[in-house]
Amino acid sequence: MSEPSPTPPRADEREDAPARPEGAAEPGTTAFVQVTRRRAPRFRAFVLTGLVVALLASAVVAAVTDPAGGYSQRALFGYLFVSFALVGTLVGALVAVLADRRTGTRPARRRRPRGR
Repeated sequence: MSEPSPTPPRADEREDAPARPEGAAEPGTTAFVQVTRRRAPRFRAFVLTGLVVALLASAVVAAVTDPAGGYSQRALFGYLFVSFALVGTLVGALVAVLADRRTGTRPARRRRPRGR
């Protein structure tokens, strides 16, 4: 009968293995690191909200106003929507920038597991 071959040493048991830094977690355990999480507004949501408000405003104005100059009700709505959409998206983006500047100074600090 032959003798069983010896099992190779684990990586942290080898003589040539690099030393683990002081304070490092043991292998197989979870280490926590402090991360900075910045809460910022979603610009797309603000711009889309401005677009929806422009859609509703142009529909109301087109329904209340009589078209002039041979334009149809749909053409009036289309022109108003394009005009109001430009203004609405710019106002929505401006509000998002102002909200970002207001909240961007104090990031929240949280602990999370290392490696995620």
